[in-house]
Amino acid sequence: MIAMSKNTLPLGAWGTSIILVLGALALLEIAFFIVRMVIRRAPSVRLFQLLSRSKRALRALVVSIVGAECVRFIEPRLRSNFQEVANIAIIFSMAWIVIVASGILIDLTEGRFDLSVSDNRRARRVHTQLRVMRRVIAAVIVVIAILAAMTSFSQGRSIATSILASAGVLGLVVGIAGQSTIGNFIAGIQIAFSDALRIDDVVVVNGDWGTIEEITLTYVVLAIWDQRRLVLPVSYFVTTPFENWTRKDSQILGTVMLFCDYTVPVEELRAELLDFVNASPLWDHRAASLQVVDATEHTVQLRALVSAASSSQAWDLRCAVREHLVAHLRDHYPSALPRTRLEIPETPPIVGSDDAP
Repeated sequence: MIAMSKNTLPLGAWGTSIILVLGALALLEIAFFIVRMVIRRAPSVRLFQLLSRSKRALRALVVSIVGAECVRFIEPRLRSNFQEVANIAIIFSMAWIVIVASGILIDLTEGRFDLSVSDNRRARRVHTQLRVMRRVIAAVIVVIAILAAMTSFSQGRSIATSILASAGVLGLVVGIAGQSTIGNFIAGIQIAFSDALRIDDVVVVNGDWGTIEEITLTYVVLAIWDQRRLVLPVSYFVTTPFENWTRKDSQILGTVMLFCDYTVPVEELRAELLDFVNASPLWDHRAASLQVVDATEHTVQLRALVSAASSSQAWDLRCAVREHLVAHLRDHYPSALPRTRLEIPETPPIVGSDDAP
């Protein structure tokens, strides 16, 4: 017989372990192949695409379980240590699978609510809440997995007991040190379920106009119209006022201000505005008017009010209306454009001159 070290696995044990692991992984791949063949032409093909995301987690769980079974080949004095490692691997693999499974369920639920439709208020609310729930669920599962792993071996149980014994002091320290982070975490949950802010909402923050691109438990990403990204803590939207242009719906009113001379034909300009917006695909047929809103010593101020289905369409419509009205005044009524009048009084004749009476 071949002499072997006491700390070395027998050659047969190594071979058996490798064969078991490879065999289990092969069975897993065969199972996924069969499922893919069965449903590749079915409407549930998206479900299979989502299930494919769990392959790595399932592989990790299979290797952990098989590894735990192979621990019995190890010498008794080392078996307990390897068993603890295998148990920890199984716990974290199962936690990984639960996180992936919850993500799949959330993705399937999100798929039922389309953000591309015109009236997507409910869809935006659901997407916001589900994305926050995804992060909360993942955080809770990770914490539970860590606690379960710590209690699976004796040293970990003693550490967990010490932590629980000092939970009051530790909680006070963590609360003081992470006050901002904890506040953002609570504010993130509050934002998600209070319906004050949703994915794809159009907001104005510190004069910057943009769309809510991402909401997490700690920060919010605002996609500004010029392709910049403004990252703000979630607590900002709880403590600071901001404009939400899509709180109830996406419809909005837009204004165009013009300064004209007192001779401007208001009625004709009003008719020209109505003719223009009626021919524009950007107008939603809700509101269109032209009014004199102010009069100064030099000019009158006109306000054209138009409506659109969304803020981006309202911006384009306002620019188009402004260009059209200015061009119409320039081409047909140039005298109605702002002007400065200068009156020169007639000079009286000088006494004693030939022109004097």
